Amino acid sequence: MNVNKIQRLISSFMAMVLIGSIFLSCKSSDDNDVPAPTTGQNIDPIVGTFKGTIKIGVQDYYNAIVMVSKVDNSHVKVQPKSGEVYSVATPKILTAVNPVGVGVGGDDPEGSINYLISTKALQISTKKTSATDVEFYYEGTKQ
Repeated sequence: MNVNKIQRLISSFMAMVLIGSIFLSCKSSDDNDVPAPTTGQNIDPIVGTFKGTIKIGVQDYYNAIVMVSKVDNSHVKVQPKSGEVYSVATPKILTAVNPVGVGVGGDDPEGSINYLISTKALQISTKKTSATDVEFYYEGTKQ
């Protein structure tokens, strides 16, 4: 009789372990409430022609044109319009990301770039990385 009690107790225990493991292995709907991490948006909104003010040294040039072109999915090339007084500024290839679809920006050893999609406002600040570089600061809007 003692053996029967022990066998029922073991059977009950095994049944509870089995039911508990099935219950714990099921996902609840709350597990899916965590948003997936953002993988990034396209940087194409920053591509285009911009008009604004470029500063080279202490000199400001108004109505300056700067072109931004896409190099690859994470880099853009910025260059002042050729043939202008301010075209002595060194073109640069800068890192650009669009993490949430609001703006495109980046910062690396060549300089930094920030573009706000809603206002079409662009800021560029380049850094001198060689003796012949002419760095510039630019603020403008997309045309």
